[in-house]
Order: sequence, then C-alpha cells, then structure tokens
Amino acid sequence: MKIAGLDIGTTGCKCTVFDEQGKYLGKAYRDYPVTRGLGGHEIDVSRIMDGVYAAIREMAEQYPDIAGIGVTSFGETFVMTDAQGVPLHTAMLYTDPRGSEECRELTEALGEREIAHITGLRPHEMYSISKIMWLKKNRPQVYKEAQAIFLMEDYVIFHLTGERVIDYSLATRTMAFDIAKLDFSEEVLQAAGVDSALFSRAVPTGTAAGQVTKEAAQKTGLSPETTVVAVSHDQVAAAVGAGAFDGSVAVDGAGTVECLTPVFDSLPDIDLMSQGYFSVVPYVIPGKYVAYAFSYTGGALMQW
Repeated sequence: MKIAGLDIGTTGCKCTVFDEQGKYLGKAYRDYPVTRGLGGHEIDVSRIMDGVYAAIREMAEQYPDIAGIGVTSFGETFVMTDAQGVPLHTAMLYTDPRGSEECRELTEALGEREIAHITGLRPHEMYSISKIMWLKKNRPQVYKEAQAIFLMEDYVIFHLTGERVIDYSLATRTMAFDIAKLDFSEEVLQAAGVDSALFSRAVPTGTAAGQVTKEAAQKTGLSPETTVVAVSHDQVAAAVGAGAFDGSVAVDGAGTVECLTPVFDSLPDIDLMSQGYFSVVPYVIPGKYVAYAFSYTGGALMQW
C-alpha cells in the first residue's frame, strides 16, 4: 500500500508517493501558465486540473497500489463554477490588484477590528471575499450563474470525488471564515452580499472527503477505492511536515512566497497579530493555531 500527497501550487502541482513507513518513493511535477499584467493576475484553473491528472497518472502507473491521496493547495485564489464544476471565469490570483475598493467597503461596513477578530485576518484585498465582491459587481452574470465557489483544494477534491469539502485552514484564506466557530461567517458574508451556500462544507484538517469517482479513476489511473483527504493550506502542511506541533517551534517555508509560520498553543492576541498583518489560522491540533508572516517574493522572485 502507498500514500500520496498532491500539492497544488501557484505555478505547478506535484504528486509525491510514500510507502507505509513514510519512506519517499517518487514524485511527478507539472507546471501551468500564469498570466500577470497591469490589469490583473490570472490562472486558468482547467489547466490546473490537466496538470493534476497528469501528475497523478505518472505516479499511479509506477505505484498502482496508492490507497490514499491528500490534497493541499495555495490559498486565496477561487473560481466560480456551474453545478458540474466547470469554471465560469478565469481565476484571479491573490496578487491581483482587483478587489481593493470592495475590501474598503467591507471594512467600512464591519470595522477592521471586527473582521480581524472574526477571521483572524487584517483586511486586505488579497483575500478571496474582496475579489468575489469585485466579480459580483463587475461580472454579475457570472455570479448569477454560479452554483459553487471553490478554492483550489476543494476544487480539485470535487473533481476527484464529487464531494464539496474544504478544510479549516484553507477556508480562512477567504477572509469570510470564523476561526472561533470554525465555519463560514454569516456576518461577513451578509455584509459582502455573498451567499454562504456557494461555499464547500468546512471540515477539520485531514478529513477524508471520499473515494475517487469512476471518471476520475480513468483520468488518473487511481483505483476507485482510493480515498481522497482534504489536508490543508500549503503552509499548514509545511508546518506539519517539519514536525512543528507546539509553541516552541516556527517554520520557514519557501515556495512561490516565503512564509514564517510559528505555532501557538492557544489563540494568540488578535489585536497584536493584526498590527503586524499576521494571519491567525486554526491548526491541525484542535485549540492550537499558527500565524503567517510572509512575503509575496519567495520562489516567485527566483523564477522571475
């Protein structure tokens, strides 16, 4: 029996396989194009799925006994789809400048401190909700036709299993998730004018989402009995992988962005965290949290 990890990055995805003792066996990587211009930074999420299917298939051909696959992804970027998960637009990356006006409107409606105490985040246009508001205002037909709003973790999980679930850590990157109640915030969503039913069901980090559908099995080479797990936002996965489980440890992760991730044994002072724009995120261990201090320019700068 083998276990696989699927990591959806901003510019590429990788599928890594391990044996039952956690020994690394192999990895497949596929990149996909990102468009960056003065007016916007976008990605075609259907190309992400093409990469996902190809990377998994490469590993499944070598290791046909993959019993479980966990999905992690980068944050913030979302896509609205129809009921079958077909994208209705090109997705905006977190670095896209659109949404700044909507972020100000939401902050004026609720207050910066209130948003921070609900979501663990100081308001910023990088988060999904501001761009969802922008899309609803500027492309109303897309919002009207939308049957689901996915981030990349739950988008991939839906296409693999047919189930709509998102883990707590990635859900926080919307700036519409209540980190105390561990569910999407009706207060934030009502102020934003966004229907909460469009989002996937929020589940604890590491929850089994379901088994691979017959269609996905054909595209990936996985067995229909393979279990797909909603793991986490990529920075939380990095902290787990580094063995950081208590307040004595912090992780420095360098991917497309560089991110320092300290672990907190209880909810940290939100006002203090907000002053430094540090994000507060529910961790894999109930009652514990991590915080993010990051720069846009990590691996992205080297790639450029």
